[in-house]
Amino acid sequence: MIHIYTDGACEPNPGVGGWAFVVIESGIEINNRNGGCLSTTNNLMEMTGVLAALEYAALSGLEASEAVIYSDSQYCVKGCNEWRHGWAKKGWTRGKSALANAELWQAIAAAHDAFPCKIIWVRGHSGVPGNERADKLAEKGRARVLKQSVLEVAA
Repeated sequence: MIHIYTDGACEPNPGVGGWAFVVIESGIEINNRNGGCLSTTNNLMEMTGVLAALEYAALSGLEASEAVIYSDSQYCVKGCNEWRHGWAKKGWTRGKSALANAELWQAIAAAHDAFPCKIIWVRGHSGVPGNERADKLAEKGRARVLKQSVLEVAA
């Protein structure tokens, strides 16, 4: 079984953000990715981490039954497992309003349809090693974007 932990970070919110995922097999980290954005929100970074994890898993040659994705964002987990089907039926709206982050939700829905693995909520900052590692990687992604921005301004 492959366990993929995702996370997002944003400070302040909205502000500079980072996302990450970490892939663990038999208790060993076998891969990770992270990135960031200069102007974003925490929800967008959480969602980007989940999307990147789904895309990685699909491209890795795994079967969906061999992987579980974990997120400490109930917004992401409920969005993936419960809400997206209703949003799609309603044209990616919520009531009479446009759905926040609709384009990203559509990309996540397509990726999850293509790779229908389990997506499970895990409590953040509770000592779960994979979640703690993803949190640190998301912060690294955030810090890298911030550093690049400072370097560009100085140049």
